[in-house]
Amino acid sequence: MSIIKFVWRISIVGLVMIMMVRAPLLAREPDEAYYMAVFSAQVVSNDPGLTHSFATFVKATAAAHPPPGYQTEVVTISWMPQSLTILVLQPDPEPGTNLDLQSSLRWAQSRNCRVSMWGPYKIHKELYDRAVRQESHLKSGRVQYKTIDRHFRPGVASNCIHAVSDLDLHNGFLDSGQSSGDAASRQIVQHLDRWIIDRGPSHAWVASRLGLRVDAVSPRDPEQWSVLNSR
Repeated sequence: MSIIKFVWRISIVGLVMIMMVRAPLLAREPDEAYYMAVFSAQVVSNDPGLTHSFATFVKATAAAHPPPGYQTEVVTISWMPQSLTILVLQPDPEPGTNLDLQSSLRWAQSRNCRVSMWGPYKIHKELYDRAVRQESHLKSGRVQYKTIDRHFRPGVASNCIHAVSDLDLHNGFLDSGQSSGDAASRQIVQHLDRWIIDRGPSHAWVASRLGLRVDAVSPRDPEQWSVLNSR
């Protein structure tokens, strides 16, 4: 046997052994998937002082399928005035607070708001990572709340709509105009559309994992769901 053939065979054997050692480690590496649900809360009159837009981002990690086996990490961007009272014509920025999903739903219930949800959508990891950074930024105290935030965002103050939409400034700021409630949340979904991988109904398990019970709103908007309750 020539030296070249001998070295080649030794190399192949070594490669096979390395792969056999790594195989159990690779098998244990968890699958990861990322999801986004966008919410709105509003009263029948759509009074802007009684509306709110927010979004929840979910990281799902599992060693095996099906989805019920996933472990989830949840980040919610739900930017409100610290007083929890929205004053549309408040002249100056005020301290803000970032609520979690259940606190946001309780706020809506206390104001007799109807809550809607778009999604959950499967999204790219980068958008989830941006939401994690935004949550940390909002909790840092470096940014305040202002309903009419023109000239203040994103560094000084933001409203609830732009706290979510400003996760992506690639195409500039979302100009939500005078939109609020459902209309504003639809705009958020459109603004973040490039990050959505799949809009399919198979992600309904994410809403269930979040403790939500939902029902269809209208055939005209099959992606909008009415949030009926939360745990």
